[in-house]
Amino acid sequence: MMLIKSILLLIMIIMMDHHGIIYRGVEQKKDADYQGRITDINPLILHKGKLSGSWRLIDFDKNFKNGELIKAAGRVNEVLVSFFPDSTFTRVYHTGKYDFGHYSYDENEQSLLLTANRNTEELKVVTQTSPSGQQRLLVEFLPGKSLSLAQYGAPMDKFMEDPFSVQNNAWRIRPSAPETKDQIFNRLINYIGHNASILRAAYIREQDFISWEFSKGIIKVYNVGIGIVPKNEVPQVWIDSFHSREDAMQCYALFENYLRNGKHTKHNSGNWVKDDYQILADIREGLLRWQKTGVRE
Repeated sequence: MMLIKSILLLIMIIMMDHHGIIYRGVEQKKDADYQGRITDINPLILHKGKLSGSWRLIDFDKNFKNGELIKAAGRVNEVLVSFFPDSTFTRVYHTGKYDFGHYSYDENEQSLLLTANRNTEELKVVTQTSPSGQQRLLVEFLPGKSLSLAQYGAPMDKFMEDPFSVQNNAWRIRPSAPETKDQIFNRLINYIGHNASILRAAYIREQDFISWEFSKGIIKVYNVGIGIVPKNEVPQVWIDSFHSREDAMQCYALFENYLRNGKHTKHNSGNWVKDDYQILADIREGLLRWQKTGVRE
């Protein structure tokens, strides 16, 4: 009975614990208002050993013991794993930890092999066809015990434009030494590009919500408009992606300076998601020109 309750609790957590979500067509809400809603589950795409899309997983090794759910600090450690057609994957934890690498799927063994940082992990997965003909992804955390997982984001037609592609997440890789101003500039530009791609993907996918729960940072999104998070509210997970807090605050100052003094084109298409994407794209291009010429536009 305890095992059944644990599994049900885990499924409820996966389905309900969405923080940092902005629903389309409404003003920003506080985190407490964001819970309790997800998009429809899309079918798993598995063709010739290729997975696609982003999937919300659980760090099973740390959170299961003898079949029971272990909660650390009031929550389980959730992970967003994204798979791409070039056999690359990215993995973002709620804690801010990030890694990436290559994957392969062994259809005979029904095993997913993830290789990152010279280590290979094997995860037992099973595909199952529902009565409607859709495929579901099941992850086996104990022999004979599997969970059906929800797809967090459908694959993009151009996978490198996915918010969680390797190319859009270079800003997450913590450097081993202090960075130069140009390096911090590049990190900021990549971070802005990641946020722009979240909005663009939401617009293309026609999502009914937009989530920053795996992308916490200093950008504040309004309906319509882009701002900056107050200094005393900057998420620690964003600061931790820099070599030091000093480097993080230098990046913060660059973004704040550009928002305050740069020239900004107004966008008013009637769709705030599309408009905010365009504003971020403009900011990114403006920062690139500023970095190249030294002239703020």
